[in-house]
Amino acid sequence: MNWTQFLLGVTAIYGIYYALNVLYDLFIHRRAPRAADGGNELTFDEDSPPERVIPEPSKRENEPTAKEGKAVISSGPLQSTGGINLKQLVSLIQNDVVEYTKAIPY
Repeated sequence: MNWTQFLLGVTAIYGIYYALNVLYDLFIHRRAPRAADGGNELTFDEDSPPERVIPEPSKRENEPTAKEGKAVISSGPLQSTGGINLKQLVSLIQNDVVEYTKAIPY
């Protein structure tokens, strides 16, 4: 048996399987009683007018501020020009622009 015969056999088996599934579905749907599809519809009886919701300013309790005596650490100005390709990434690494914190596994 070579690859051509094997692939033709697998294709034939799949075609027969697919045809049997289609025929089975056609016969099952003809015999199944058609019931009203009332179970998939949501209805709401009460009428409530829409109301405008205005968000209240929240208190930021978990954020460290200089007023509480905790130092606020800034990461510095962030800039991005978008994605870079692999060649540009290697160039940035060679120029010590990219700072990495752990070794890349091999």
